[in-house]
Amino acid sequence: MLRISVLTDDRLFHAGLRRILEPDPAFHVVADTDTAAVDVLLIDGRVNGALAACAAQRLVGGPKVLIVAAPDDDAWAPEALAAGARGILSKSAGAEDLVKAIHVVADGLIWARRRVIVACLDRLTGAPPPARGGDTSFEERLSGRERDVFRHAAAGLGNRELAQRLNISEATVKVHLTRIFQKLGVTGRAALAANYGRTTIDRQNHPIR
Repeated sequence: MLRISVLTDDRLFHAGLRRILEPDPAFHVVADTDTAAVDVLLIDGRVNGALAACAAQRLVGGPKVLIVAAPDDDAWAPEALAAGARGILSKSAGAEDLVKAIHVVADGLIWARRRVIVACLDRLTGAPPPARGGDTSFEERLSGRERDVFRHAAAGLGNRELAQRLNISEATVKVHLTRIFQKLGVTGRAALAANYGRTTIDRQNHPIR
């Protein structure tokens, strides 16, 4: 059972989240101020100081943070991830998205719009912003197969598991990883995991949307 806490100053919003989560036997909603034994903290993105609260949890080794009702702002979202958020749900997200995002975040992955992850990758690799009217970012720097390899490698799969998942040889995995490291400007698998926070990219929009 996952222990969930909610940080918000909107009592109706809090009540709505509880109505969604409490019927699910996988969740237990605890008191707002009790984060000592919480698995996932939901922070209302509309609250003043939401990002500061997120960063504070990271500093003290607190629970994983999922920001809900977040602004639909491509500049704000990367700042939230930089502050330590493991997931971002916009105001338009539904109950099903909330449940899935909590499980994804609790598993140590990241839930965010794909374009937000692309922006974060570009920031880390020093890539210039895409030209107006076209996307020259992360998606175009890797081939389709390289994106498949990156997705699984960043999620923590070893070379053997990755080879089995993609039905290719371990030698081919190593070749693809070498090219990925070169294109993203990292020096190895450890740097990939450290820089990209064990993210996964899923063309079906989950867990990164």
